[in-house]
Amino acid sequence: MKAIRTSTPAVSGGYMFNPLQSAYPRLEKDQTIPAFSLPGADGMPHSPWDYKQREHLVLLFTRSATNSEERGFLRAFAHDFKAFREEECAILAITADPVITNLQAQETLQLPFPLLADPQGEVIARYTYWESETHALAPCIILASRYGALYAQWVAESEAKLPPITELLASLQYLNRLCTP
Repeated sequence: MKAIRTSTPAVSGGYMFNPLQSAYPRLEKDQTIPAFSLPGADGMPHSPWDYKQREHLVLLFTRSATNSEERGFLRAFAHDFKAFREEECAILAITADPVITNLQAQETLQLPFPLLADPQGEVIARYTYWESETHALAPCIILASRYGALYAQWVAESEAKLPPITELLASLQYLNRLCTP
């Protein structure tokens, strides 16, 4: 399955699967992102609303934190975490792994942001393609404003096909110009 870049009226710069275009939820730009609460590796529940009206939010949806591609994806965001913080942005990463697996990954990777567990895929399915029988998902990045409104959604067949961090940081800089009086 090849990911293609398309322009949609709802999301600028979104990535979609050709055969799966109707198989994952496309959120509307400026729509409030769906609420959720998931356990983190720290055992505490985390929600996008913990950051509302204080910080922008990047949600990273990845299959797992156990293989090298996904670990590299998470490491890249950990490496540039300071740049996200400078743009007043928090990061939440969500996997289909159980909490114990995420705890081991969080410790091994020394992630500076929460790694949340959604093994049943209930939250994942609200944001990206989810196959419940195989626990397969399409990697996804969501960028939401500090008001909880969707700014951009990217979905691809692998983490490597998602936009580079520099593109996300540029979007955050623009978003900060829009949100700063």
